[in-house]
Amino acid sequence: MLKDTPCSMKVFDVLRQMNAVRQIEAADLMIGQHNFTLMFARAIRAATPHSQLVAAKKMTGAAASTPPGQQIARMERELAALQTQVKSVEETYGIDNLHLTVARGYVAKLLANTRITRWLSYHRQEYPGEFQKIAEIDPQPEALDA
Repeated sequence: MLKDTPCSMKVFDVLRQMNAVRQIEAADLMIGQHNFTLMFARAIRAATPHSQLVAAKKMTGAAASTPPGQQIARMERELAALQTQVKSVEETYGIDNLHLTVARGYVAKLLANTRITRWLSYHRQEYPGEFQKIAEIDPQPEALDA
């Protein structure tokens, strides 16, 4: 299933630590998310019930030496870092959207001035079309609901 994807060999090592049915499920998850990274494969393995893992004696390397408790703690740290990033984006979204709306209105007002559009058409032929695209941007529906 993953033969035409950019998976590293280490991802396949992680997948081999699961039984065949779970390997197929994991491959489906990776394809569905378009995420073929080693970290994602390890996260899937960490979320896999012990009954769907191969015997512990077959596991080698870092996977065998990392107890499930440590894996969960690492995943919790990564989740906390991700939540911090999302919160940062949420905090700046309103200001960024406001700046975009003001800029869009300013560009639309400039384009309404015939002297400015004439000057742009004469001196910078490529600008009026791009400014028109900016002026025609509709606010996103999510911004209207907020």
